[in-house]
Amino acid sequence: MEAFLHYLWLHQRYEQLIPTGALAGARIEVLDPGELNLHAGPDFFAARIRIDQLLWVGCVEIHHAASEWFAHGHHADPAYSSVILHVVEVDNRQVAGLNGEELPTCLILVPRTQPEEQAALVEQLYSSSSAAALLDLSAEERSSLLLCLYRARMQSKVQACAQLLERASGGWGQCFWAQLLRYFGGTLNSEAMERLAFALPLHLLQKHSDRLDQVEALLLGQAGLIEVLPEGAYRTQLAEEYHFLRHKYELRALGAGTFRRARTRPANLPERRLLQVAALLTHRDFLGDRCLRARTRRALHELFTLPAAEAEVEGQPARAAITSSLCDLLIINVVLPYQVLYAQRQEGLRGAAPDLELLRSIPAEDNRVTRLYRAAGLELRDALESQAILQLEHYREEQERGLKG
Repeated sequence: MEAFLHYLWLHQRYEQLIPTGALAGARIEVLDPGELNLHAGPDFFAARIRIDQLLWVGCVEIHHAASEWFAHGHHADPAYSSVILHVVEVDNRQVAGLNGEELPTCLILVPRTQPEEQAALVEQLYSSSSAAALLDLSAEERSSLLLCLYRARMQSKVQACAQLLERASGGWGQCFWAQLLRYFGGTLNSEAMERLAFALPLHLLQKHSDRLDQVEALLLGQAGLIEVLPEGAYRTQLAEEYHFLRHKYELRALGAGTFRRARTRPANLPERRLLQVAALLTHRDFLGDRCLRARTRRALHELFTLPAAEAEVEGQPARAAITSSLCDLLIINVVLPYQVLYAQRQEGLRGAAPDLELLRSIPAEDNRVTRLYRAAGLELRDALESQAILQLEHYREEQERGLKG
C-alpha cells in the first residue's frame, strides 16, 4: 500500500530506516521529510536528509519494491534526476539514476512493535475496521493520509489515461474519446467501449457531427447493437445509414456479443449510453479541448449537461438525461486524469497538479463504499475524500485477495 508508506514517511511513523547498497552501514537521519507532491514527479519535494555527516536536500521517491522504479519509467524521466533517496519496503533490484550512478536507497520498516495505537492503525487499515482506524487519527493526520490515498488513486487513473494516449499514437483528441467511452461503459463494458473507440476513431465521427442520426448509426452499428433495438422506423433508418457509411469508410463492426447487456439497468444499457455519447458529440464539438480549458465545476457541467430526449421515431429509445451527479463522476474519472496527464506532458512538472479546488467543490460520492464509511461515523466532505476512501477500500480488497490466495 504505497499511499500508506507515503503517510508513514510524512509523519515519520516508520519503525526504522535501513540504508542498503552503497549506503549500507551509513547513518541516516531525516531532518525534514519534505512536502507531499501532488504534481507529477517524485513523491516528496524539498526533503532534508543527513547521511553520515553530509546533508542532502532534494526529492524522495517511495515504492513498495525497488524494481517499480523501472516499471514506472522513472529511469528515463528527467523529472526524477533530483531524487536523493529511494525508500522501499523490498530492495529487489539495484537502481541507478539518469547519470548511471547507483541511487541511494534505504528500506522502510512498517511499524510492527510500536505502541499499541500505531500497530493498531497498520492492522486496521487492512481490515474491515478501516473507518475506525481513520477516526483514531487526529484531523491533521487523517487529512494527510487521505491526500496520500487520493494521490495514489489519481496516479493510477493518469497511468491508465497515458496508456490510451500511447494507443492513440499521441493524439490527444482520440485519447479523450477513448477515456470518455470507457467510462460510459461502466464496469461491465469498459473494455468493449475502448475497443469501439479505436474501431470508430473520433476524426471519422467528427465528419458527421452535424447529423445526429449518422453519429448514432455509426456508434450503434460499429458496436453491433442496432439489432437489439425494438423493430420500427428508427432501427430501419439506422441500419440503412450504417450500411452506407460502413461501405464508405470500409468499417468492420465489433463482433456480436462484444457488449454485455444481461442484468443491466435500462439506463445503463450500452445502446442507451451510446445515444448519450452521440448527443454529446453533436452538441459539443471538440469536447476534449473544451475540457482542458474548463477549470470549474460549473463550466464542466455546462459542457456535459444535456436534457433527456423523448423518442421521436417508432422504436427509438428515449435518451436518458446526463444528470448533475453523472457530470460530477465524469469530472472525477474522465476530465481530471486527462487534464493532469496533459499538464504533465505539455506544461511540465509544476503544471501537473490535479485541481484540488475543483475536487473540493464536488460533493463526496454516494455509493456502497462511502455509505459504509459514513455509517461507521466518518464524515466525507468532498470528492477528494471520497476518492481517497475508494482507494483505501481498493487496497483493503487487494490485501484480502492476497491472504485468500
